[in-house]
Amino acid sequence: MSQSEFFDVVVLGSGVAGLAAARRATAAGLSVCVVDKGRRIGGRVSTKRADGFTFNHGAQFLTARDPGFIEDCAAAIDASALADWHVAGRDAFCGAPTMRDFPAFLGEGLDVRQSFEVSSITRGVDAGPALHFTTADGTSVAGRRAVITAPAPQTAKLLSEIAPELATSAAAAEYAPCWTAMYGFDETQVPSHAQPYRGDSGPVGWAVWEAHRPTGTGGALTVQAAPDWSAEHLEEDAQSVAEAMLSAYLVIAGLAPGEPRYIAAHRWRYARVIRPAPADASLVSQQGDIAIAGDWVKGARVEDAFLSGRSAMDMLLASAT
Repeated sequence: MSQSEFFDVVVLGSGVAGLAAARRATAAGLSVCVVDKGRRIGGRVSTKRADGFTFNHGAQFLTARDPGFIEDCAAAIDASALADWHVAGRDAFCGAPTMRDFPAFLGEGLDVRQSFEVSSITRGVDAGPALHFTTADGTSVAGRRAVITAPAPQTAKLLSEIAPELATSAAAAEYAPCWTAMYGFDETQVPSHAQPYRGDSGPVGWAVWEAHRPTGTGGALTVQAAPDWSAEHLEEDAQSVAEAMLSAYLVIAGLAPGEPRYIAAHRWRYARVIRPAPADASLVSQQGDIAIAGDWVKGARVEDAFLSGRSAMDMLLASAT
């Protein structure tokens, strides 16, 4: 990658907020580069494949209320990237065939650079005033404007010097963590009657056999702990957490499927927004060149992340006129 690559807009984060911002900028005719430290697109709207099993181990479904988001969801359904799912007492959508297929749909045609972990953001003067995004090994991209969609604590750290007013906004948001456990069974062990389970506390806040999703197959079981239990056990060993969550789920569901062929747990430190940034928080830098976005700006839903990213790009476009 050239040290001098330059774009109209650099978007940090390839989750739903970042993809929404990048799509908005592209629609406005701007050149856009999305950088992300992860290996795959989507952020917490994610899917894990292991030992022949597929687990949707991040966001479990999404809902839509905003007309613009509804329109994009309808387009994703037409493209077979989303499917209708009546779950948890509401009409919702799930990714088709996996949750990651929805952000993949949003990111189609975008320039996304994965495994690009930004260690610093600085202002320079080459090609006019520019924002430089640099990794620890010195790789850099630059842009006239930027949208930062990293989790709030990471956003606050990255912007503490270059845009302290935005760092203050990010520091005000709070998350609850989430332990997600994944179990792989033989398909013959999948119960035909077990519906998705949702609880308010304890080691089982959500559980679903992936085969019971509209487009799901296989013998995978995904269980997510509630925020209280996740916080209490956050630093414990993943294996012991996965075993405790499975035992609790089997008691709740009244099942005895036998030993799983695969067992693992993933710790999401920034899983669920419990306090978004204040309504009067600064979202655009004093220079008008950086905006912040994410579910933590508006709320906890996937749609909140999408609307935040779109709004951040609109604010940058407005500040440039």
